[in-house]
Amino acid sequence: MLVSILMPMRNAEKFVRDAARSVLATTSVPLELIVIDDGSTDASKSVVAGLGDSRVRLIDGPRTGIADCLNTGLRHAKGDILMRCDADDLFPAGRIEAQHRWLAEHPECAAVCGAFEMIDPDGAVVATPFSAAVENADDIAGELKDGQLRTHLCTFAMRRSAIDAVGEFRRYFETAEDLDFAFRLGQAGSVGFLNRTFYRYRIHPTSITHIQAKARREFFERTARAFAVQRRDEGFDALMRGAPPAPPVDGGKARDAGEHLYNLETAQAWLELERGARARAVTLGLRSVARRPLRLGAWINLAKLVLKSMMPSPGDGVATRSVRPPEAAGSPLPGQPARAASSMQPDRRSTTADS
Repeated sequence: MLVSILMPMRNAEKFVRDAARSVLATTSVPLELIVIDDGSTDASKSVVAGLGDSRVRLIDGPRTGIADCLNTGLRHAKGDILMRCDADDLFPAGRIEAQHRWLAEHPECAAVCGAFEMIDPDGAVVATPFSAAVENADDIAGELKDGQLRTHLCTFAMRRSAIDAVGEFRRYFETAEDLDFAFRLGQAGSVGFLNRTFYRYRIHPTSITHIQAKARREFFERTARAFAVQRRDEGFDALMRGAPPAPPVDGGKARDAGEHLYNLETAQAWLELERGARARAVTLGLRSVARRPLRLGAWINLAKLVLKSMMPSPGDGVATRSVRPPEAAGSPLPGQPARAASSMQPDRRSTTADS
């Protein structure tokens, strides 16, 4: 089975070479990498053209939004299995082979997905959402139809027949088109979940998550979930009826990438401490201080992490109590499957902004 990987791109020259190489490292499975350039003004196209791999196809996007960009890629794709890798992210080694093999062994399933990691601009892991707390699942289609997504669409390997059944990405969604698509995919058949890292999602200042107004981004995420519930209960959603809600005109400020990374690292540090990974916890605490060196709360949080890491664990015969500091209270805590929070599911191309 041929695998087609769609890579939407706009002004991603800093990251796209590594993104493409992470895909092209796979040689045991037939694949094509379709890079859809949606109006780059930097050297992104030259970087892709210089990869020198016959499996790469560079095409022009319509410059009318992320949904249209992805749909252009779908129309060019020849594969029986489709995946998505944004131009600033990475596929882990072995991901394509594992999902290709799993779908071959489970012909009754429409798709398979898994866990993901969040990385900083330099590629260091800052959080592992839900990966330690979620078991393998034979079918999460019911969750999707309920408007719940425990992972990210870019971890999915999808059969072309399933995509044809649910239709293309819907252009109404300026962002969260991935959420909407994943929820609709639940209608195509069983979707397996494997507790294995299938994607590395990069947090950086020029991603659409961090340049789009926060209120508009959150509006589309809420709407995607609301539409899923409408389809489950009524068979149709407001967009299918031609009467979708209008997004807010004043979207407010965009989300700050540095603050996002700081919150993720702070939350992950305490999760690592609860898991017994004391050195990792302190390392993340140090990194969060480096991101916000003038913030008193960051230093207090680090001090607490160091003190807690020096205390005997319950296995040593001394009772301890897990403490999550106030500084991390507002950030999503990775490892909580019931909280597939929108902040964990950002939708974007690499600067990869919508038109």
